[in-house]
Amino acid sequence: MAKIRPVAKGQRHNYMQAVFFVLLICFSTYVLLQSPLFNVRNIQVVGRSEISQQELVKLSGIVLGTNIFKLDLKTGQEKISLLPAVKEVELTRKFPSTIIISITERQPVAFLPLNKSFIEIDNEGIYLRQGEINKKDIPIITGFTIDEVKPGQKVSDEKVDIALMVIDQLPEKLVSQLSEIHIDQHNKIIIYTINGIQGRLGLPTEIAQKGDMFVQVLNQLDNGHMIDYIDITSFKTPVVKYYSTSEGIAS
Repeated sequence: MAKIRPVAKGQRHNYMQAVFFVLLICFSTYVLLQSPLFNVRNIQVVGRSEISQQELVKLSGIVLGTNIFKLDLKTGQEKISLLPAVKEVELTRKFPSTIIISITERQPVAFLPLNKSFIEIDNEGIYLRQGEINKKDIPIITGFTIDEVKPGQKVSDEKVDIALMVIDQLPEKLVSQLSEIHIDQHNKIIIYTINGIQGRLGLPTEIAQKGDMFVQVLNQLDNGHMIDYIDITSFKTPVVKYYSTSEGIAS
């Protein structure tokens, strides 16, 4: 006949201790999920400039008064990330009752003409939104025709890529003074300042050097004469042509 072996005192102690911890965890979880202390009372949006705060909160799915532990932050992040103007997004909990929506927006760097209006694109060529050219100090890119494109999609065009490279490599001070970047049929670059001065940069090579020289030439110009164009095809030998005469300016 088999004998029943008694449970050792140490084993009984370990068993009771394990049960106690399981019950403690269950009780703590219940308290956290039911306590009004952890109900969401504040939603902070960080990094927003163009996108509506109300739109971000709506897409996040966060409702004030909801227990902070019950929120599905991952799904909220995925929905917000679908906005064309959102580059990065993160939703985090700040205990006891705050949710933080941190976003990095895509910044428009140029306008493109499309369907008798204008759209904004970022430095990767992503279509952000329709825009009004009198409300932002960014240039228009011209010299091409693009197919239909939707917000959030990349504009795939060689001339657009060249123009974006030009914007990236030109001095920031100069870019802020540009009204238009034109890429002709031979992929030669022509820029126009907001004052109507034309700059001929030639093929898309040595753009940074050409930009620096263009700024130097602008600073030396006699504003009393009407300028036809500044030719920086060779940045070492720029040429300024006035409406009445032409002259070279040494580098």
